[in-house]
Amino acid sequence: MQSYLVLNQQLQTIIDKFDLNQSQGGCSLCIYHQGQLVSQLSSGIARIDKQTGKQTYWNSHTLSLNFSTGKGILATLVHILVSERLLNYDSYVAKYWQGFDKNGKEFIKLSDILSHSAGLFDITQITSHAKDMLDWQAMLDNVKQMSISHDNEKPVAYSALVSGWILGGIIEKVTGLSLQQALDEYLAKPLGIQGQLFFGVPDEKLSEVALPIRDKEHRNKPTLNEDTTETLEFYQSLPFYACWQKLATSQGISEKLTTQRINQLYFSPNDININDYRSALVPVGSRQFNYHHASSLQAKIPAANAVATSYAMATIYAMLANAGHWQGKTLISPTVFQQLSQIQNNQFDKIMPAVMQWRLGYHRVFSVCQKVENYQHAFGHMGYNGSVAWCDPTQQLAVAFLHNYDVTMLTDIRQFIINEIILKFFSEERE
Repeated sequence: MQSYLVLNQQLQTIIDKFDLNQSQGGCSLCIYHQGQLVSQLSSGIARIDKQTGKQTYWNSHTLSLNFSTGKGILATLVHILVSERLLNYDSYVAKYWQGFDKNGKEFIKLSDILSHSAGLFDITQITSHAKDMLDWQAMLDNVKQMSISHDNEKPVAYSALVSGWILGGIIEKVTGLSLQQALDEYLAKPLGIQGQLFFGVPDEKLSEVALPIRDKEHRNKPTLNEDTTETLEFYQSLPFYACWQKLATSQGISEKLTTQRINQLYFSPNDININDYRSALVPVGSRQFNYHHASSLQAKIPAANAVATSYAMATIYAMLANAGHWQGKTLISPTVFQQLSQIQNNQFDKIMPAVMQWRLGYHRVFSVCQKVENYQHAFGHMGYNGSVAWCDPTQQLAVAFLHNYDVTMLTDIRQFIINEIILKFFSEERE
């Protein structure tokens, strides 16, 4: 327990400085180890009431929009349904979804969707404007009509938005429940986290959702701010800054290590096809689409608008870290867990600027300063804003880091700082 105290002191010091280039914001971090909640840390402001100016501060039960981090929730729900024998990874989607087999999709398997190898990623095929995403039934109908987008047999192409409607639609069809009802029945209730995760926020919870604190009210999208002197000094104080410097030098980077430069040690944005990236992530009108608007928070956009607490996310991954078991319950069978945790591909992703090592619905954990063998079995999912949740079953370790900083994963390094600290600590504990 003393060692956890040291870890928590280090992490609290770090997250208290996480405003970086922004004046306000906040975050929450939860860690489970061997089934015990060992870290429950928070810092900063979750939201400011526009009318009264009242500030609400972060805690581990603060609801937050987590973008694609919610794909881990969706995938976990699918795995539970596979364990319940309502689904099978090797079955064609059309088996569960009448009419899905149009335009070359007749041989698309559930496993293809989960491993992002189905070629179904083009959001521009099924929307004329981003606001179309607010209409759940229309999007399900549009998905049925779409065609495969790929130029080889099994592309690795992150289905950033489309996969959510496919998986969500399948879940509703095989359970006979709404997506939220299925989420509550099969995942939230068994884990004791009902009311802490949503695909569509109910009216009574809207006022509890953390919001980005922006200097201009009309601005919907994050902007990249220049690093302040304080931010650069903070980076230099981190215990793995020398590792970053060494890696940057080996890559021929001699400039000072800014946020962007450090981010590029983890991601390779110059290596992606910008047209593929835009087709997967940027529907027409996306600049005006505000995911934090009430209408968006209350819509069902499962690949992008999951709202949850860090406690709930960490609990989900703690169950996964324990191979599908939780407090005397088996949510995921051993056979299913073995399948979901296996790497499906090792190719560079056409959409994400990295080798993602997709499992069935999860990707690898990102580190550049720790030995690969110390976390090679870890998996989870990050979000567009740089939130992240993951587990390592070999260490029974689970982590969830959520925030409301006004950034994107390609312009931010907070999740990488968290990963490096936690992986280093638990690797040293094992040695």
